[in-house]
Amino acid sequence: MLLASLTRRGWLARARRGLYLILPLEAGERGPHAVEDPWVLAIELYAPCYIGGWSAAEHWGFTEQIFRPTFVATAAGIRTTKQIVLGAEFHLVRVPLRRVETVTLEWRGAVKVPVSDRETTIADALASPAWVGGIRHLGDLVAAYRASANWDPAKLTRCVQSRGSGAAYKRLGLITEVLFPDEAQLIATCRKHRTSGNIKLDPAVRTRGRLSKRWGLWVNVTLAGPGDPK
Repeated sequence: MLLASLTRRGWLARARRGLYLILPLEAGERGPHAVEDPWVLAIELYAPCYIGGWSAAEHWGFTEQIFRPTFVATAAGIRTTKQIVLGAEFHLVRVPLRRVETVTLEWRGAVKVPVSDRETTIADALASPAWVGGIRHLGDLVAAYRASANWDPAKLTRCVQSRGSGAAYKRLGLITEVLFPDEAQLIATCRKHRTSGNIKLDPAVRTRGRLSKRWGLWVNVTLAGPGDPK
């Protein structure tokens, strides 16, 4: 009753049952009330979870593209993949608990928030390109990561291995061959761990495209190589 009263009087905003946002004095009694940092709200709403996908890619400086929803990978039960809470949009995906337990923590103001590191962000997207908006955007992310001072192909392949996805190795191998063919060791590692069967380079694209027998990939999206126009 006290919480309900404070909410009516404009001191609190209800995010869900049992979870309230303390409003600043200048907020006034009437909404809309928006949360200051959606990441902080996400870890309260969807724990155990981590910030991943395109949101993590933006955080690490891999892309300048702005995605409005915050991407949240959660081990909690979810009914819908898209939710709006206190004006913040969230895109949700379900993942095993073990994946949540291995991510790093990043400070957001005075709060530590679990977020996938650089390599895990890319490994997740190699397994599911939709996490970063598709395979073309993923190619840009991989290129930005390679151009950075944090480029560590050994760590990247360890993260891909931890995902247990042969499809991720196939996509990484093809992307590497097209974008930076001088990375012979990385290409060889991907060849060694690729699995049998044929999959789409980008599952979200309906057409199958041409088959790359070398990688077991239906290449249904064109990647721009060095010097090629995008």
